[in-house]
Amino acid sequence: MTNSSDLGLNIYEKLILVRESVEYLEKDKQGAQFSYVGSSDVLIPLRKKMDEQKLLLIPNIINHKVTMHDKTNKKGEPTVVYFTELDLNFTWVNAENPEEKIDVPFYAQGVDTAGEKGVGKALTYAEKYFLLKFFNIATDKEDPDSVQERHEQREVDRENKENFKIIQENIKELSRLLQKDEELIFQTVCQKLGLTNTVQFTPDFYQQGIGILKRQILEATNNNQNQVKEQEQNNDVDWGA
Repeated sequence: MTNSSDLGLNIYEKLILVRESVEYLEKDKQGAQFSYVGSSDVLIPLRKKMDEQKLLLIPNIINHKVTMHDKTNKKGEPTVVYFTELDLNFTWVNAENPEEKIDVPFYAQGVDTAGEKGVGKALTYAEKYFLLKFFNIATDKEDPDSVQERHEQREVDRENKENFKIIQENIKELSRLLQKDEELIFQTVCQKLGLTNTVQFTPDFYQQGIGILKRQILEATNNNQNQVKEQEQNNDVDWGA
């Protein structure tokens, strides 16, 4: 038996080198409703690196199922759609040491209106998405960082939404305590922030605005409590008189 260490890199190290060669793929194909990455766009850059590393990818169909569904086409005519499902096994083989193999199960679908292309479509689908997912390749319309950027932006948007809700609740509470109009309180907060109008109150000022409102609520609450105590004391004096 030949030791893979005698032949250089093992199969896992070779696969990592393949993954490192492609960080992302741009969605430059346009479908009816969305953009997508074509099969050749996935296979061509990966195959070059796979050949360099002497790696083979062998697909094997384990199970095959076809179901027919009655549909209506765009012209309103009845038609039959063939839905093909495949259970597959993809095997990575290190050609420099064929005893080194990795088996990966996969599932694929293919839709066809003629019936004879379902398996081919399912295999094409399987190959493309297996490679994308196996090598963790990001697919995006712009650049490899935009996926992370959008995720971070969603987190910022979520936080801004929560902060704005807190601001609204605090303005409402302060309005109740001071018996003043909510819009007037909002304008006062903006003035304290050095803003000339409420339009300038962007998310950059949300945290400071919350701090101002909380301090005013605390101050208003203390003042109201003191007024209640003074009123109670005055009532006691009046009662004693």
